[in-house]
Amino acid sequence: MKEMKLQKFLQDCGLASRRDIRQWIHEGKFKVNQRTVTDPNFPVRIDRDQIHFRKKLLKLRLQNKSYFILNKPVGIVSTLDDPQGRPTITAFISRIKERVYPVGRLDYFSDGLMLLTNDGDLANFIISARNQVPKTYLLKIKGELSLTTQKKLEKGVFLEGERLNPFAIEPVKLTSSGNSWLKVTITEGKKHILRKAFKYSGHPVEKLRRIAIGNINLKKLPLGEWRELKDYEIAAFKKKYNFPE
Repeated sequence: MKEMKLQKFLQDCGLASRRDIRQWIHEGKFKVNQRTVTDPNFPVRIDRDQIHFRKKLLKLRLQNKSYFILNKPVGIVSTLDDPQGRPTITAFISRIKERVYPVGRLDYFSDGLMLLTNDGDLANFIISARNQVPKTYLLKIKGELSLTTQKKLEKGVFLEGERLNPFAIEPVKLTSSGNSWLKVTITEGKKHILRKAFKYSGHPVEKLRRIAIGNINLKKLPLGEWRELKDYEIAAFKKKYNFPE
């Protein structure tokens, strides 16, 4: 009789995102065999236990793990729904049959690579800062970045009371108007970290595009389009970043 932790089981069945499931569990919205459960690690017997959500009996089955990337346009919220009624990525992934969820966020004014999956373990691994999975961006900033400022950012600056992990910065080109394109790699996912850091350094970000998560690259995927990742791409990612199987 197979047992799984409640949160993981619900994630692997594609019920909702990790964030939502965890919040609902803490709020006591699930019952296992008529017992209210608030511990995400509560063990459930997946072939026997009855799980209710808001008094409704759930019919759950484990999904095959699926992985997709999407090239998100500017002006789209990187979630599946938005309380403010703004357009979300849902409209772009309606043809994906599996229930998949975004790994992390990409802000409304940014475009580029989003990873979508129903593999909660891999999603958690990528999001966790301790695993140091790099995320790479192309930035257009105001003005020309001096070598002194570049070195400060590459060393790790203090921002809002805490030290940021070092950035890896590669100048790409100057525009005719004197602004700069940079390739920047970071290993943490604090909200608006790049926009805040470059604004603090005197170079506000004018455009921001994520082009890679680890060794998973956007390449030439058209804006607004998605594709399913190949098995070898996921295997290579797991091997490179020591994902625990």
